Amino acid sequence: MKLALVAAVVLGGCGNAPPLAPSGGTGTPVAAPGGSPIGTTCDGVRGKVKQLYRAAAHDKEPARVTELVADNTAMVMHDCATAPDKIAACIAAAATASELETRCLVPLDDEGTEGDQRAR
Repeated sequence: MKLALVAAVVLGGCGNAPPLAPSGGTGTPVAAPGGSPIGTTCDGVRGKVKQLYRAAAHDKEPARVTELVADNTAMVMHDCATAPDKIAACIAAAATASELETRCLVPLDDEGTEGDQRAR
């Protein structure tokens, strides 16, 4: 699996910015299966994750959109499972794939992995 786009985006936007707070809206949240509002569960934000990565991949590597969207969505869903409430809310508030990675996910190390953070 190639992580070139993931590494480039994450390394280019690495920072210690705090996670985004949910932006709040004027509409009523729609309940997802299980009773939680869509956008507050990992499954509820999966569509948004795909949309953000599709836009980023379309601009940078249009020939590999499907592959990049699948790979990056899997990465985000893996991280989301570690703290679903916090990460899903952050993803719901993110406006770009870069912002999602910088503010919501476990940062990648220089080798493109989560390093010791996953081992502990």
